[in-house]
Amino acid sequence: MTLRILIADDEPLARARLRALVEELGHEVCAEAGDGTGAEQALSRTQPDAVLLDIQMPDGDGLTLAQRMETSHPDVPVVLVTAHAEHAVAAFDAAVADYVLKPVRRERLGKALEKVVSLRSGERKKVPLVRVTVGRKERLVPLDEIDCFVAEDGYVVARSARLEGFVDMRLHEVEERFGDSVLRVHRSCVAVTAAIAGLKKPVGAEQQLLFHDSFEGITVSRRLACRVREHFERAQRAGAKSMKQS
Repeated sequence: MTLRILIADDEPLARARLRALVEELGHEVCAEAGDGTGAEQALSRTQPDAVLLDIQMPDGDGLTLAQRMETSHPDVPVVLVTAHAEHAVAAFDAAVADYVLKPVRRERLGKALEKVVSLRSGERKKVPLVRVTVGRKERLVPLDEIDCFVAEDGYVVARSARLEGFVDMRLHEVEERFGDSVLRVHRSCVAVTAAIAGLKKPVGAEQQLLFHDSFEGITVSRRLACRVREHFERAQRAGAKSMKQS
């Protein structure tokens, strides 16, 4: 599916960068806007398939517009774009399709637009839902929007680059409920396998787990390092087999 995309950002250079990336990824930019009012006008005028929306803009911030779109344009997915990581939880509350940090990388934007395509085509696979308490709000979050579950101070916290909230489960209950979809990587951490991007080993340090959304690395315990490596080997073999069959 080729998406028609509205880009809303008050910085001309940022809009030009996003336009170039969108077109490289095979999609079309149907309109651009430099502020909140212009974005709303372009939204009504062009009826885009998706919106790339900066959070901080003059004349109406992106978060407020994204929240209004839940009512006015519920079928138009929003991808929030910002240089400020501290807005991640607020972005999650706005129920957007995805959240991308500046400087925007082609690979990361590509994953966000793939998610938009899945949402628009109705092909988003069914995934388990996790009840997560973020601030004072309780939400049902798809497992594939979580990177890991971490036990600390008697609680278990679900985390990703754009989410942090408490879950009412112990880590062993997370493993029992989600089975092969999660992987124990430390005594106090269970990772979601679909979120794992790879491993790195800094000089003189233990291995760290990397995530697709650039969430901070998680240390892999020495006791479980072999199990984690086996997971990657199985995934690589499965990927090679799939490519051979295709």
